[in-house]
Amino acid sequence: MKTDEIISAESRFLAYFLHDIRMPVTGIIGMADIALENIGNREKLEDCLIKIKSSSGYLLSIADNVLDVVQYNNNCQHKISKPFDIEDFINGCTSLFAGLLYNRDINFTTCFSGLPVTNVYGDELHLKQILINLFENSVKYTHDGGEIKFEVEEVRYDNNTVTYCFIISDTGIGMSEEFISEIFNPFTQEHADSTARYSGNGLGMAITKQFADMIGGDIKINSKKGEGTTTKVMVTFDIDNSFKKKETNSLKASFDGRNILVVDDSDINAEVICGLLQQRGACTTMALNGKSAVEIFMDSELNFYDAILMDVTMPVMNGLEATKCIRSLDREDASDTLVFAMTGNIFKDDIAKCREAGMDGHLIKPVNLDEFMEKMLEYNNNKKCK
Repeated sequence: MKTDEIISAESRFLAYFLHDIRMPVTGIIGMADIALENIGNREKLEDCLIKIKSSSGYLLSIADNVLDVVQYNNNCQHKISKPFDIEDFINGCTSLFAGLLYNRDINFTTCFSGLPVTNVYGDELHLKQILINLFENSVKYTHDGGEIKFEVEEVRYDNNTVTYCFIISDTGIGMSEEFISEIFNPFTQEHADSTARYSGNGLGMAITKQFADMIGGDIKINSKKGEGTTTKVMVTFDIDNSFKKKETNSLKASFDGRNILVVDDSDINAEVICGLLQQRGACTTMALNGKSAVEIFMDSELNFYDAILMDVTMPVMNGLEATKCIRSLDREDASDTLVFAMTGNIFKDDIAKCREAGMDGHLIKPVNLDEFMEKMLEYNNNKKCK
């Protein structure tokens, strides 16, 4: 039987969650209606599309927050240590932060010169997510005309490790000392009574703390109501003396000459992913269920498809069954053609079922095309080595 405390927490979560998703959904519907009434007005259409994209991005961020909590609580999230360059990482964060300030009148400054060691070994992905969450909070709670500063300082350095402090400070509305002591608890919001203005579901800081603990980092917050907030994230990295800096390429991954079979029972989702792939040079084929995907693959020339993006939950034949059928076909490319799950299912047993069905990898919707290309190259190289 659930305790009153658990029921209360769940009720708070549902209240915040439903409130938060209704705002962007209402905006999307309203902007779509306005766009339909102004088909011939290019300027108005563009304005509506920009606002629809903005609301959609916020809606996706809500889903990502919930997904992060579920993954962490089900041990789907884990530390990912690999070599990376701190300077490249900081420059990437700075560019991303500047993008978050689009259409805001906020003075953004940085300070991170003279870093002694830049070649390190650590969890770049989750550190970036921590800093993004903290910076988004600063943007949310800082009025136009205010300031946000991003700094990186070297705290300790020896022959094997280096400790950096990542600092995000703002001149926003600040927080009380009482709230700071509870800020990492899920569903906690000091401004819960004014969520229309300071939207959020109370999960961001809980997720941030979970990620910091996972990578061995420490978060300290100093804040004063009406004056602003300074958050410091301390992380110790192993120094990677063998690190070789990767050639950077600001261009998006190209799919020129690649033939991709996209399988999704939502014709809108399938059309979107096909359109995005085509913009990057791919030739795509669309299937709206697993049975259709198997038939299309059977009718294709040998080694025609470079990869299949396979939705898992579909009518007629689901993605797992379709993959098993493809793998069992009596043709040379049936076992070699890359098949990636394209799904919102993130539990370990879901991923295991995809592997058991013969899929090569697992991509979370909406699919990141750069990640998709990385996985294609990685799996192709692995298969060549076998």
